[in-house]
Amino acid sequence: MADMVKIVLEERNEKGKQAVKKLRPTGYVPAVFYGPEYKDAVTVKVKASDIAAVIRSGHWETVRFNASLPNGREEMCLMRNIQRNLLNNEIIHIDFIQLLKGHKIAVNIPVVLEGREDCVGLKHGGILEQLLYEVEIEVLPTEIPNSVSIDVSGLNVGEGFSVKDLALPKSADILVDLEELVVTVAQPKAEVEEEEEEVVEAGEVEVVAKGKAKEEEE
Repeated sequence: MADMVKIVLEERNEKGKQAVKKLRPTGYVPAVFYGPEYKDAVTVKVKASDIAAVIRSGHWETVRFNASLPNGREEMCLMRNIQRNLLNNEIIHIDFIQLLKGHKIAVNIPVVLEGREDCVGLKHGGILEQLLYEVEIEVLPTEIPNSVSIDVSGLNVGEGFSVKDLALPKSADILVDLEELVVTVAQPKAEVEEEEEEVVEAGEVEVVAKGKAKEEEE
């Protein structure tokens, strides 16, 4: 778990589409801050340069911020939602949600595979397939992990890991099926096709044999 990132959420008086549109070229991103202790969302803005590295990291949903608000308070928070322009991918709005110590929050934790190069199944011709790229959990703010890692080096063909095998924080409540498969080493496609062909051929032989027997009875 990484240290909290400090940011300043400044007061924003600009409201409405046109006003907000003029705000972005100045280097700011319009945003709102809300949470259990805030009956009304606080309209704010944040410097794009202060959050650019976090967003590029690919796991921004799990990064905790120590945010200075216009009211002078400092709050722990997460980025809950990022809106982008579909044409140029520019960030046009961000939601920040307050975190309270002792109160769990639902987050999606990225799943990272380690040991790909040494995977036993790959050396035997298998195909490494990651089926789940993030897992949703409820966890205390102080225990939010940036990601959860799985060592796949020991996996052989036909083996895999399920959600129940993930090493998650003690306070975590898993919100998905524990038996859901996260990663597996599948058989090579050619071998699967050969097995299917063998099954089909065996079935055809049996049908022919039964037909012949019926003719002999007649």
